[in-house]
Amino acid sequence: MLRYKLLENWDGALLHAEEKFGWLDTPNGYIHLTHQSDKVIVFERGGLCFAFNFHWESYVGYQTAVPHPGMYKVILDSDQGEFGGHSRVEPSARYFSYPEHDKVYIKTYLPSRTCLVFALSSEKRQS
Repeated sequence: MLRYKLLENWDGALLHAEEKFGWLDTPNGYIHLTHQSDKVIVFERGGLCFAFNFHWESYVGYQTAVPHPGMYKVILDSDQGEFGGHSRVEPSARYFSYPEHDKVYIKTYLPSRTCLVFALSSEKRQS
């Protein structure tokens, strides 16, 4: 069954996020990872981190490069129910960066066949 309404919902959310964050008006992005066997692509553009998992397997604690140190939140999740997904990523989850070698990473849950977009959060960390 084709679910055009759900695709329309995703398209609307994508356009809304673009209006808010404006990543299309920024210079070229930077590809952090293309992993053939994991079928994962991670890139940054406009200060956002885009993580695509094309594999049928989900990944827990996947090391995902981010552009800046700090706390990140998911601003777009193709796995949300409103887009026909299974809502496997907790929307209120926050991801804390850590340095390794000369890059900054977060550990993420990447559900199978999904796209997650992360943004640096302006929220203060709770003690």
